Amino acid sequence: MRRLVSSPDAVGNLTFQDTEVPTPKANECLIRVKAFSMNRGELKRSQNDPLGTPIGWDVVGVVEQTAQDGSGPPIGTKIVALSIRSEGWAEYVAISTRFLAIIPQSISHTDAATLPVAGLTALYAVEKGSRFLGSRVLITGATGGVGLFAMQLARMMGASVVAQIRQPAQEAFVRDYGADEVVVTETGQEAEQFAPYRLIVDGVGGELIGKLTAFLAQGGTCVCYGSSSGNEMKLSLADFYSENGGQRTLYGFTLYTEVELESASSGLARLLRLVEQGRLKTHIDRAVSWREADVTSADLIGRRFSGKAVLYVD
Repeated sequence: MRRLVSSPDAVGNLTFQDTEVPTPKANECLIRVKAFSMNRGELKRSQNDPLGTPIGWDVVGVVEQTAQDGSGPPIGTKIVALSIRSEGWAEYVAISTRFLAIIPQSISHTDAATLPVAGLTALYAVEKGSRFLGSRVLITGATGGVGLFAMQLARMMGASVVAQIRQPAQEAFVRDYGADEVVVTETGQEAEQFAPYRLIVDGVGGELIGKLTAFLAQGGTCVCYGSSSGNEMKLSLADFYSENGGQRTLYGFTLYTEVELESASSGLARLLRLVEQGRLKTHIDRAVSWREADVTSADLIGRRFSGKAVLYVD
């Protein structure tokens, strides 16, 4: 079979490789991959991975071989999955039944493919907050895959959503995905006008998040799931225990450990129901053949489009 692997010197840091079809473990299904979506995190990692390292978290496909222990769906079932070993951008992949969910007939491969990393990250991050009714939630990097889902989910839970973006031209776009208010800022200072925030969901990091933690409400939580602007920041501890603050939480989020608290299978099933009900919208900027993976990867890393890219295995 063919699969995509890391190639640091190639366009988009990706190249094709011929390899053997994987042999699934007893609790794994063998999936014939139909499509997958790209995430900036895995692509940036591929820039430094050794040549030939497998890649790919988000997978949509059909069960080719069911799990030997009887825990999985039958052969021919259409599924969406999180490849926790990052091996999904291939013609075939073996995935534990705890990391896949059955796709309803009314949902396309394309829509389902956007859900594993971006959807699960948004869902589990937003659920770190509480007491949303009548409260404000701030979503940074709101035009990204996680941000678009997080805005919609927070609003479903009763929050007033504030979106942080970098370009004024993106305002109408994020409002269409659930933003009640929009702040255009790279430093974070402009977000103060809508503070305090019961929850901040951040994938930007750097100096931005250092500034935003001061705007948390008492009892509020800031969930950090990424650091696209860097890992270093200045943080005032007084914001976390002063008489005007206190009870504030800074939460380091990693999807690999969050799926130990609730399985990816369970989370994906919840997201699929919301999509099926028309309550959760996906945003797909590109849907192309995986033969265009190199160019699409380069454009996603370069931030030349918003939302998600879905690639068909043909």
